[in-house]
Amino acid sequence: MKRLLLSLLALFSLSAQAALTVRIPQPESLPPLYSYYRQLLTLALEKSGEEFVIKQVALNEPQPQLALKLRDGKPINLLWAGTTGEYERQLLPVRIPLLRGLSGFRLLLINQTRQQEFSQIQNLAELASFTGVQGIGWSDVEILKQAGLNISAAPSHTILDMLNRNQQVDYYPRSLVEAHVELTVATAQYPLLMAEPRLLLYYPFAIYFFVSPEYPELADALTRGLDRAYRDDSFIALFEQYPPIRASLPVLQQPRLRLDLANPDLTESTRALPDHYWYPGTRP
Repeated sequence: MKRLLLSLLALFSLSAQAALTVRIPQPESLPPLYSYYRQLLTLALEKSGEEFVIKQVALNEPQPQLALKLRDGKPINLLWAGTTGEYERQLLPVRIPLLRGLSGFRLLLINQTRQQEFSQIQNLAELASFTGVQGIGWSDVEILKQAGLNISAAPSHTILDMLNRNQQVDYYPRSLVEAHVELTVATAQYPLLMAEPRLLLYYPFAIYFFVSPEYPELADALTRGLDRAYRDDSFIALFEQYPPIRASLPVLQQPRLRLDLANPDLTESTRALPDHYWYPGTRP
């Protein structure tokens, strides 16, 4: 009996060691799409066929600091973020766009008192006379700056308050889905915020899962799992059924003035991804 018990304990120990342990950052204030990426991560791991456990690590640091921790694999080994050439060189990118390229469509969150000024804008040069804002270290900052726009960086948790107070910045480019969620959640606290109704920015952009180079088996499992989720349509089902995504898509049918920006930092590996990974109209 004792020998049987020891054998069972040994098998349990081997099983526990074989399970993938995924450690993701959990900020104190969860970003708008945190639950979507968390669900997608679970789906990909389930489809990979691997045993796994997901652990959330309390971290409130800007994205560049998180990326440095990710590179070393301590205390996190996975992060989702907008891709850059540097991230793809230093980390292990799982090259399947998690928002199918929708993150490249940007609404401008503004203070309602500024709407008349924004209604006069006809091109990027005129938008450049206003000051936009992004979070410190976000991948979009350089894309917007290289397009000639005047962009400042601020701690992400302060941006909505800055706009609501009409202080220092004029607009906040947010992806369709993020803008929808933030306006829904923040209306009571920031009553003067609105989505500018006429303009739409676009640049090719992808959000990936990035894995620590110390955990190549995790990157392989996620690549395998996401590919299977695409093939059996469970990825698309999650994407289409996620309420904020579904609610934001009608914006693309509105008669807006679209201002296109280049993304010179988009890698050839990302540009070469198959068409079916991208939402219609977002392929680089």
